[in-house]
Amino acid sequence: MRIPTPLLAFAVVVGLFGLPGVMAGPASAAGDPRQQAVALAVEAGIAVEVVPSALGIVEAGGDLTVSVVVANRTSETLAPGTATLYLDRSPVDGRNALSRWLRGDTDGDGALADRGESVGTVAAPELFPGESRALPPIVVAAESLGFDDESEFGARRLSVVLAAGDAHVEGRSSITVDPGPPTVTAPTTDPPIETAPRFEATALSIAAPIALPSSPEGTIPSAMLETYTAPGGLLSRQLDQALGRPVALGVDPRIIASIRLLGDSAPESATQWLARLASAPNETFALSYADTDIAATSQAGGGVLAPTGIPIDPDLFTAEGEVQEEASPGPTPSATPAVPETPTLESLLAWNYTTTGIAWPRDGSVVASDLEAFAAAGLTTTILTSSNATSPEAEPNPGAAATISEHEALTSDRVISTLLREAVEAPSTMAWESAMARLASSLATLSVEDAGRSGPVLATLGRDEALGGFRLSETIAALDSLEWSTPAPLEAARAASPVERVVVDSPVGAEQIARLEAMLGSERAIVDFATITDDPTVLTEERRLSLLALASQSWTPSDPNWAAAVETYLAESAEILSSVRVETGTITQWSDSGPLPITISNALGIPVTVFVTVESSTAILDVRASSVKVTIAPNSQNRASIPVESVANGKVVITIYLQSEAGVPISQPTQAEITVQAGWETAATTVLAALILAVFVLGILRTIRRRRRPAAEGAAHE
Repeated sequence: MRIPTPLLAFAVVVGLFGLPGVMAGPASAAGDPRQQAVALAVEAGIAVEVVPSALGIVEAGGDLTVSVVVANRTSETLAPGTATLYLDRSPVDGRNALSRWLRGDTDGDGALADRGESVGTVAAPELFPGESRALPPIVVAAESLGFDDESEFGARRLSVVLAAGDAHVEGRSSITVDPGPPTVTAPTTDPPIETAPRFEATALSIAAPIALPSSPEGTIPSAMLETYTAPGGLLSRQLDQALGRPVALGVDPRIIASIRLLGDSAPESATQWLARLASAPNETFALSYADTDIAATSQAGGGVLAPTGIPIDPDLFTAEGEVQEEASPGPTPSATPAVPETPTLESLLAWNYTTTGIAWPRDGSVVASDLEAFAAAGLTTTILTSSNATSPEAEPNPGAAATISEHEALTSDRVISTLLREAVEAPSTMAWESAMARLASSLATLSVEDAGRSGPVLATLGRDEALGGFRLSETIAALDSLEWSTPAPLEAARAASPVERVVVDSPVGAEQIARLEAMLGSERAIVDFATITDDPTVLTEERRLSLLALASQSWTPSDPNWAAAVETYLAESAEILSSVRVETGTITQWSDSGPLPITISNALGIPVTVFVTVESSTAILDVRASSVKVTIAPNSQNRASIPVESVANGKVVITIYLQSEAGVPISQPTQAEITVQAGWETAATTVLAALILAVFVLGILRTIRRRRRPAAEGAAHE
């Protein structure tokens, strides 16, 4: 289905600005037109972004400055109008209420949240289709705000309603009122008066992936690594943003292995990047190889996949120095060059991670049985989103540490993670400021609501943010400036007292599972097929690496490019499986007994050995050997001679089977028709013998006649 251009453009605005509330037509006495807000948002195609200054923090006696951006993504001109700023001075009642407000939802009872009262208005100009414009800032003086040092700390609802012609559009945000520390009015009393703290700073752990865009390659080519690790390259920017900051880095081992695999030919920028990663003070842990979607492979029956090997070119590794041999009687001791040490799979993947055993599946993709598969692979702690695992009613917002059916888990806070991601991937400074205001107020609400929690809260960045969100550094700097948020190591979250949770099954889509099952089945067939080679890893290692790359979280399951890449993988595997086969043709068996020639072709670049078995459909042809071993050189053919005996003339259908030495069937059985000429060899021999005898007899007779001829002639003369 083709998406109309205005709708598509509005989707972009929603991605940048968040979903606005939309009202069609002026307010009526029959009810608040905001009841239609979300339903008409996409139809309207108009977005209002609300951007409070100073991260949305309002101190006692301070002013409030709000910028407004209006975008018209419809196909019609938006009439001029007014933008009115509304503020609800009452603290938001909990983080769930704030989350619903920011999403544009209703309150829990179905009623629309109170937007408060009007505190400012600014004119909005006419906007042509596709045009967006920042309106003059709305400044609300401290006297009008009324926040002082007695005000309650916490978040407040903020919104802007644009009235332009028949359109009424609402953009939502929030601010944080920070009146400062409470005042102690009687410091000399005995005992001293203890005042309750405004909040307990929320300890926040952040995890971010070091990953790459989707690619079908099991190892990253040199040219691509050079691009990614060059100044301004993707991997360089990821490391620049996170290096030395309180962020735990989940690293794709494929990156490390691919750089090491190149040996002396590795780009200098790649080796320098690897050295920077090694020296980083950040917490680190390993993602699955190629950042595979481990929940999907688990549900497809493959468990947690890992490389079985990586093809290594030993010529890329040179020896350092020389190895001195023992002194010989000669004038100088002999020396031989050092033998280069070719890496192994283990040495290519080895890394000094600060923590191990962490599974990080795709957000919202886990079912309860996956935890068993993760644990079987040595992944004892699973990072889940809070929407994928529930906690008891008595503890609606516990810390990240959790226990799920005796499995350890870290639950990332869905709301905080979403707001953090919006900030990190903000496309503009104003979009970043807007996201940070919402994040700051959400953390403020969390610090008030969840004082005394069991451990740090966990927020995660998704794979999309790793590939394109490069405001991580400034986002973390802004978080550090908040009094109600403090950084915490991932290990602190992991070591905290866990809360019992239950997995909310969120299975992977059926289409994605079907494709993964097809690839896994194809790989199993290659493993069986490879038993005809002296070194099966030549075939199996590459197939596994490609499978891991295609199972990466960097692929979007609905992306047609992924579907095409999977089809290519399956076609390549099918080509390998059909590369060794029986070449059929017309076969005539001329003798009663003897070898039956069966031609086998090998299209692979390596030699293979198969065992050929022939079965006859009738008793006319008796196969005298159960199987015959034959080796076929690379890209060539060879014949297997099958001893048979024929007992009659006729047509015989034979079935030819190929097997490896391990008894694994190779390719499909092949049928061929043979013409049998039983006894023809004996008859031919008899005829030939008779002919030879006749020739011999004729020769004798001819000799006799020659000898008699002179005698007869002499008698005639007499």
